[in-house]
Amino acid sequence: MDAVQKEVTLYGLGDHQSCIDEIIEELDLGAHAFEVKLILMEAVINAYHHGNLGDCTKPIHIRYLLKDKQLHLQVEDCGGGGGKVSIPEKLDDANLLEEGGRGLYLIRCFSDRVEMIQNALHISKCLNEA
Repeated sequence: MDAVQKEVTLYGLGDHQSCIDEIIEELDLGAHAFEVKLILMEAVINAYHHGNLGDCTKPIHIRYLLKDKQLHLQVEDCGGGGGKVSIPEKLDDANLLEEGGRGLYLIRCFSDRVEMIQNALHISKCLNEA
């Protein structure tokens, strides 16, 4: 398969699920659909609530590249949330049901690399045979 590289822009959460489903279908990621959908859903929701502060007039950019079974995702918001973003490596049992942190934790669990650079979450995942 040739490399596929594209960008889509969302405003709010009105059609984010169908957009993510279309990305998974376009990249033929059926065997990895659960993980990729979870990663993108959590990243987009986080961008909307924390980066764009729930403002549906601010864009969320999803950039994706699939090349040689390596998936690179970038979810960028407008950066209105402020503060340093910490991507947890583990969750304490005492904080398991607390608001905040679980989405980024799940992204880390299902990805090979996650990094926040300015207002963009950079995610890499190797798509070995399932």
